[in-house]
Amino acid sequence: MTRTTQQIILFTLLLAADQLSKWWIQQPNFHPFVVVDGYFNIVRAYNYGVAFSMFADLPDAWRRYLLLGVTIGIGVAVIFWWLQERKRSGLTSWLLVLILAGAAGNIWDRAQLGYVVDFIDWYVRTGATEYHWPAFNVADSCISVAVVLLLVTSFRKR
Repeated sequence: MTRTTQQIILFTLLLAADQLSKWWIQQPNFHPFVVVDGYFNIVRAYNYGVAFSMFADLPDAWRRYLLLGVTIGIGVAVIFWWLQERKRSGLTSWLLVLILAGAAGNIWDRAQLGYVVDFIDWYVRTGATEYHWPAFNVADSCISVAVVLLLVTSFRKR
């Protein structure tokens, strides 16, 4: 099996995991639950903006199409980068697949629903106060992990 075929399979599996998890969260019989008390819950949240709900206050038509246009544009740029990297050894093309899968999952949500479904709720409880990280999803995780690893690997000596 070629490296490109393996990467396409990985893309498909990650996209499926993202969409299936979001489908499950949106079921009428879903109820939020605690995974690790004081740190981690599974919830249902809708993000009408982008990271940290930026741009969520824009009018719906502007927000939806602006964010779709920008994320599709970034996705196309990453596809061209991946096409250049996919036959080279190393980690970069694999990380680009993670970014593409994450982008595709969130683009799908935004195009179909007008928002992105989030459900992973990390937080810290100190006494009676809880500090929550904004909810996120599998697609966001793929993008975040890949970007961090791309940055880390960009600093290594060649």
